[in-house]
Amino acid sequence: MQQIATLGSRRSARGYAGVALVAFLLSLFSPPIVTAARSNLVDPADLVTFFDEVVTEQLAQAQIPGAALAVVKDGEVQFAQGYGYADLETRRPVDPAQTLFRTGSAAKPVTWTALMQLVEQGRIDRHADVNTYLDFSIPATFAEPITPAHLLSHTPGFEDVGEGLFVLTPEATLPLRDYLITRQPVRVFPPGQVQAYSNYGTALAAYLVERVSGIPFDQYVAEQIFAPLGMERSTLDQPPPAHFADDLAGGYAPYNGDILRGNFVFVGPYPAGSMSTTATDMARFMLAHLPDSPTSILQPTTVQQMQQRLYTPDPRIDGIAHGWMERTSNGRRVLYHRGAIVHFSAGMYLLPEERLGLYVAYNAPGGAAATDELWNAFMDRYYPTSPAPAPTPSADTAALISAYAGEYHLARAEVSGGGKVLRLLEAVHVSAGPAGELQLMVEGATEAYLAVAPGLFRHSERAAYLAFFSGPDGRTWFSLDGNPAFVGLTGTAAFRAPWYATTPVTALLLLGTILLCLLSGVGWLIGAWRRKQAQPLAARLARWNAGAFGLGLLGFVVTFVGTLTDSDPANVMPRVFFGPTPLLQVMLTIPWLLALLGLGMVLFTGMAWRGTGNAGNAYWSLPGRLHYTGLTLLGLATLAVLGYWNLLAFPMT
Repeated sequence: MQQIATLGSRRSARGYAGVALVAFLLSLFSPPIVTAARSNLVDPADLVTFFDEVVTEQLAQAQIPGAALAVVKDGEVQFAQGYGYADLETRRPVDPAQTLFRTGSAAKPVTWTALMQLVEQGRIDRHADVNTYLDFSIPATFAEPITPAHLLSHTPGFEDVGEGLFVLTPEATLPLRDYLITRQPVRVFPPGQVQAYSNYGTALAAYLVERVSGIPFDQYVAEQIFAPLGMERSTLDQPPPAHFADDLAGGYAPYNGDILRGNFVFVGPYPAGSMSTTATDMARFMLAHLPDSPTSILQPTTVQQMQQRLYTPDPRIDGIAHGWMERTSNGRRVLYHRGAIVHFSAGMYLLPEERLGLYVAYNAPGGAAATDELWNAFMDRYYPTSPAPAPTPSADTAALISAYAGEYHLARAEVSGGGKVLRLLEAVHVSAGPAGELQLMVEGATEAYLAVAPGLFRHSERAAYLAFFSGPDGRTWFSLDGNPAFVGLTGTAAFRAPWYATTPVTALLLLGTILLCLLSGVGWLIGAWRRKQAQPLAARLARWNAGAFGLGLLGFVVTFVGTLTDSDPANVMPRVFFGPTPLLQVMLTIPWLLALLGLGMVLFTGMAWRGTGNAGNAYWSLPGRLHYTGLTLLGLATLAVLGYWNLLAFPMT
């Protein structure tokens, strides 16, 4: 069995070692659902041994209170089990048939299934303009319209706007149509050409279902998917109905050696991730997408169509089917979808050729990594393969890699608003390593890839690939396959950023301007103290203006960092992701003041050279005027950068 990676610290692992024991003991009192398999995959009893070992270790290592999972094979549920606690306060154990976990995006295939039902019936054309079905308009930004096929493949070309995605009160949510109209993102890429994972696109697909069927989307799913499959303990309601309240798992977050219970977080575009369900209900859904299904909600030809590849930026790497992500695990094609909603993480994996599916859900942030870890361990145990030898790195490839080196920004990002600046925090850095390998770095973590063909690289330790290609805009892009080294690179391509938009240039300009303005201010104060004769008022005001610009820029940087680090430990994410905060309002006010101060510096520069207010005599010495002019140019460059990142009133895209 593949060793499960340690997610928590050693101290935390010791503190939560008891969780593993509790999870194991609870599994004894809540016996697993095991059905005799018709295949020779494995002795069902071995599944119990395997999952007991792996999942209990995961709960302890990652400080996760509970998990629920199910395995289906050959048209039946082969295994279903709960581990640990659904509710730490009441010590309620996880029951795979009773406990509802939130799925996040792992349930997006439910939305795509609803859409494909109407495609199957001839009521929606996969290749028609979505505006054909809408009662509002998607702007014709590009010559080619957005189609349902583009939505299915996450290639409609929308920017990704985080505002309104998660909220903490039901009053902050909007009806589906209102959300789609008021939160409509800008179209930034031609449809069908760039993959940029889109929650808005998924919600838009749901609204197509609502418009064509004539009933609300949640009602449609309940009647046309949940009811026929017997998914009696599944809902899109937020929060779930009262009769499910006692069975909903709590969401938790580790903090300072303890585990805190978080709020119920509402999903703005609810079809993109609001579902709450049980492991056994998701087993029924997986069976509907595999051969030998006991219940049908799609014709077999439609099921096969959903599993056909719809898009890939390079045929040498995995792509996306009709809503299902592709990956290759131990040489086998896998269709999967993962999801996370603050405290909850889930993953659904299908091996169509083996008539097999696995679903797992966790109720703490550590589950985000645990889903793939469990799947990989499962594949290594029951479908092992001898890995192909990794290519030998060569110093001769350094020149090849240098052609791709640089900072890359994700296509899945905001463009029209202030959230655009988050691209800097998610930047991917590509460079040549000392042994001829390509190094991919995200947030300080580095993974190595080795060249195997022009534009194609393989991970140094496993069969995972990265491909570079030329995008529709002529820039260099890359995309990873379905086994990304970094979860944040799932379902999105990345383009090489221009030099002026890179993290080092931006940081150097901002911090350099702050440092020079403040040091200049200190120097001017010392000089004024030493001088016996006071300078003209205008000259003094000019220097005060420049010093104030440096202080204001420092205040902006401090409030920016403060905004992103102002987190509620129980809800994991910074408070600003749930809505505007007072600190954010302060931060967004400062650039206006900087713009006024920058204008002042421009005016004072002209006055200094012309001697305005000083009887026509230029201020200071020539080096002094050049110094001030340089500060002014730095200030203008800083304002240009803030404008580029949409942190001023005017966007500069």
